[in-house]
Amino acid sequence: MNTSRPKVFQLEEANSLVPQLETFLAELEEKQHSFDRLHDELFFEELVEEARLPETKFQELEKTLEELAKSMEKIQGLGCVLRHVRRGLVDFLAKEGEKMIYYCWRRGEKEIQFYHPLRGGLFERRPLAGASR
Repeated sequence: MNTSRPKVFQLEEANSLVPQLETFLAELEEKQHSFDRLHDELFFEELVEEARLPETKFQELEKTLEELAKSMEKIQGLGCVLRHVRRGLVDFLAKEGEKMIYYCWRRGEKEIQFYHPLRGGLFERRPLAGASR
């Protein structure tokens, strides 16, 4: 049981992870595409051939799923929250005054420029004061 407190980020610390997150998300996207391709192949073969598929195909799919999970764990291991794989959305728990918020970053953005309330999400992103856009 993990009883540790979630990591609370300073903006500079979260921004320092952006290059690493870009790399991890590119890796994750590649593995997601591999998984999707294998899954679709298996589904199609099962529909068309109506035959028992070789166990090796299922093992390959399982291995790809494990690699996908490991890539997600790398991101979560940094202390941030992976919100959406395909959109490349990552949140960082932060404190603004007495209020807890999430810094919100999307793959491709050079730095964190937005935040949202804890119960908010992508559609509630608000610009950080002083963020360059």
